Amino acid sequence: MEAIVNTSGRSAASTDWDAWIEERREVFERHPSLNHYLGFKLEGAGPGWSRMRVDLRPEVMNPFGAAHGGTVSALIDSAAGSAVAAGTLPDDRIMGTIDMQVHFLERAVGATLIAEGRMVRAGRAIAIAQVDVRNDAGRLVAMGTATFKLGAPGKRRDRNED
Repeated sequence: MEAIVNTSGRSAASTDWDAWIEERREVFERHPSLNHYLGFKLEGAGPGWSRMRVDLRPEVMNPFGAAHGGTVSALIDSAAGSAVAAGTLPDDRIMGTIDMQVHFLERAVGATLIAEGRMVRAGRAIAIAQVDVRNDAGRLVAMGTATFKLGAPGKRRDRNED
């Protein structure tokens, strides 16, 4: 992983990553949400990075046997958001996606897609992350960037808007 630029001046070195991952799993995988419906799983995370997967089952496919573009885009958004959340710790920063770009490089086929996201930069109000999506054969099927509006540090909210 490349160096992460976090201009908040804080470090995530003391974070209990197993507990942080479990907390995110509770919120995003076990409660009704798009992540839950699509079957996204957070496999790992650390300072400024995350890894998520989705098993390719009929509900997430297009009629032509590949993962639907919306599935791939949502996976990129979720992996990018998790990378930014991990990269802006110890701040408790709620965020919302304000821009996203996806490049579909080839048909997303196989049994599973793995998304690896990394935070590129985070300032006081905006953060950017980059994500690569590979199939279970290791082929790069999509890549994307996402830009997030960050809320104020330390203010837990029940929604992702200011």
